[in-house]
This record gives sequence, C-alpha cells and structure tokens, in this order.
Amino acid sequence: MQLNKNINRNLLKEQSFPAYNINNNKDSIVHFGVGNFHRAHQALYIHEILENNENISIIGVNLRSDETNKKMKKQDYLYTLVRVSNNYKKVDILNPIKKILFGLKDKNEIRNLIASEKIKLITITVTEKGYHFDKNKKLNFSNEIKNDLEDKDLSTMIGHLGFGIIERYKQNKKKLIVLSCDNLSENGKILQNLIKEFIEKKYPECLDWFKENIEFPLSMVDGIVPNNNKQSEFFNLPYLDNAIVVTEPYRDWYIQSKNNELKNILANNKIKFVDDVKFYENIKLKILNASHSALAYIGHLCGYTYVHEAIKDENIYNFILNFLDKEVLPTLETKDNFNINEYKIKILERFKNTFIEDKLLRIAMDGSLKIPIRILDTYNDNKGETKNIHFIISCWLFFLFQIIEEDQNRLDDVNKEYFYKVYKNNKSNFFEEIVNNKNIFNLSISKKEEMLTDIKNNISLIEKKSLKSLLKEIIS
Repeated sequence: MQLNKNINRNLLKEQSFPAYNINNNKDSIVHFGVGNFHRAHQALYIHEILENNENISIIGVNLRSDETNKKMKKQDYLYTLVRVSNNYKKVDILNPIKKILFGLKDKNEIRNLIASEKIKLITITVTEKGYHFDKNKKLNFSNEIKNDLEDKDLSTMIGHLGFGIIERYKQNKKKLIVLSCDNLSENGKILQNLIKEFIEKKYPECLDWFKENIEFPLSMVDGIVPNNNKQSEFFNLPYLDNAIVVTEPYRDWYIQSKNNELKNILANNKIKFVDDVKFYENIKLKILNASHSALAYIGHLCGYTYVHEAIKDENIYNFILNFLDKEVLPTLETKDNFNINEYKIKILERFKNTFIEDKLLRIAMDGSLKIPIRILDTYNDNKGETKNIHFIISCWLFFLFQIIEEDQNRLDDVNKEYFYKVYKNNKSNFFEEIVNNKNIFNLSISKKEEMLTDIKNNISLIEKKSLKSLLKEIIS
C-alpha cells in the first residue's frame, strides 16, 4: 500500500497524519534545495505551524535533479519523518510542500513565483557549493553563472533568484525576505552581495530598490540528517513510502531579524529570533561542523564507515575532545546564559546515535570548501598550540591523496580538477603545493610554515604507522 492522501488512516499505528489540506493553502514560501535536510528541518517547523491552522505552504525548487519530485508526487507530496535516537522515536507524516519545481525545466514558473506578491519568503539549503563564490566570497563567474547571465536554461540558485527579483521589481516592487539556511558564516550578507553582483550585470536600474526592499536575515540551523537507506520496513510502517526521511530528534533554528512579517510567517515558538546570530553560528560551525569534518577524515583512515562507529573509538573521541577543549573553545566568545561545555558534550553524544548511520565519506567530500570555514578560521584565531588542527589537516590531505590514488572518480570536490592536476604533475610535492594554494589556505607566512612543518612530519608518521596507534600517541 503506497502512502498517499487516499490511504486508510485506520491502518496507521504510531504515525500522525496531517490535519491540514495543503492544496487549499495559499503559496507563501519558495524553498531552494528540497533535500533530506530541508524536509527534516524547515519543512517540519512549517508542518507544526500548519497544524495550528495557519494558511501557508511551501513551493520547492530543486536545481540538480527531479528525482525527489517524482517520488513525492506519487505520494501527493506526503512523506514520513522519523525522528529517532538510541532512546527516542517519533514518526510523523508531513505535507507542508505543495509541489516541487525543477530549475532546468520550470524557469518561467519559478521566476513568476519569486515575482508574485503572494510569495513573502524564500528559504535556501543548497550547501556551500550552490553559492558560487570565490575565496573572497565574491561571485565566481563560472561557466554556470555565465550561462545564467545569458538567461538560458538556468542551473544556479543565484541565476533564478537574480532574475526573479528583477521581475518582482518590474511587476510590483513588493518587499521580500530571502533567508539562507546554509552553513556559512554571515550567510545572509554573503547571499545579498552575490545577488547584488548578479543584478549589477543584468539590470542595475533596480539596485536602489533591491537594497531597500529585499531583506537577507542571518540564520543558523542545526540538525543531523544523513542520506541513509532505511526503508519503510525497517520502521514497520504499514505502508510504502519512497520518500522517507530519518533524522535525529535534536534541531535548532536561530534567525537574526526584527521583521514582524517574518515572525508572523514563522510563528513557531521553537524558532528562536535573536539579536545576534553570530554566536550560535560560530559555535555550530567551529564545534559541530569542525568535529564532523575531523571525524570524517580520521574515522575513514581508521577504517570506519559511519560517524557513530568512529566516535565510539575511545582514542578518536579523546582526540576530538582535546581538539575542542584546547584549540577551539579558547577562540570562541561566551554568553552568560549559554553553557558551551554542555553544548560540546551534547554534540559528541549526538554523534553516537546508531540510527543515523551518517557516512564518513559523505561528510569528507567538498573538503576544500568546508575546511577553510570550519577549521582554518579557528587556526587563524588561535594564539596557542595547534597540533590537533595540524593533524586534522594532515588527515584531510592524506585522504585526498589516497582517494585520488585509489579511484579519482570517488572524489566530489569543487576543486577536484585542481587536485587531479597536482597529483599528476607534482605528486612528490602534493601536500606542500596544496597548502601553498592561497585560494584554500588563506594563512600568514608564519602560520603556513608552522603548519607545513607539522603536516610533513604527520604524513610521514601516517605512512609508517597505523592511524589508531598514532592517535594514542598524540593524546598521551
């Protein structure tokens, strides 16, 4: 029996069914990037708002694939969200998404939606790669962006948003809120500047209006949502759901905005509106995301497949704890009402959730984008010893070298062609050349020399010893 709106609800056991009919609701939110994370996070908050009889809905936009839409359309855009940990389980059927459009096929409909007065809010989860910025967080005029500037088949979020906002200016000049929910420090400011650069090239006449009427709040989201393969049978669901999402129970959403219209749209007391989101953004990036990346490279090189396996290794756990206590926490500001040590321990406990089955290899990809944001920023701010950061970077570089040597097609990174070229032309100096790349390692000369000395030593030891024994030595 397929999950859809005609399902016999008497057969449902622990699953809750939506009390609202999304097709009767007005369009009000456009979301770019309808992946598992969005459906476990922002869409859940909207579902809770809908359960309180609010008249809103989400229109999704996917840019790279139409597969999620095909699966969900067969189910009338219903899907099961399983929130589960070692001591908690909750199963809900959600329906906050009215439909999903495909960027390469539905350009005009997407543009008209962004221009429509009905749409008050646009939210975004397209990962760092989807912003197309360079090392200075300026718009990278890549082939994709150049293509979009020609208004052909649009392939980027920047292109769709840019033309949609221009069209809104032409049609009605109404205000709009664009809310980035990606793991970028000052995500709203970065996105605002990128869209501004795009519009400057295409329709500079609307820039004054753009600056005054399009708000880009800063936000921070938290929640671990893996791409695992758990199916309906695993959770004994009395129906078939081809779009099931599994997540941890924990979630957070902080937004820096005083806009009352935004607060009315997102009228959910679990969403926290704050005066300064940077603190929460920083601790998440530098504690959770940095630990995730460190675990990915160290755990993979130790032979583990999943996050929960790696963190249960006592030596890896203690290494991550030392990294956080000695090299991360001293660089972070504190707030009187926030217990940063308690937050740190909670994160390490969340990593132990055996139901999540988050693959280390997934987290390890796109390191050249993640490492500078998650770890090198901390390195630059650090006044003390940084041997743990040096070791994490060493493991990332060794991972890169190893994966290219074994099968370069497995590497997914925005700089993969560059890495292949270095490996092919300068294999003997692979590690040194990458550290000297200013687009990735934006470090002072002294910091770079210090790091490179340690990396060479670490790589030599990794090649001679097992990583597990080496970790034990580093901890002791």
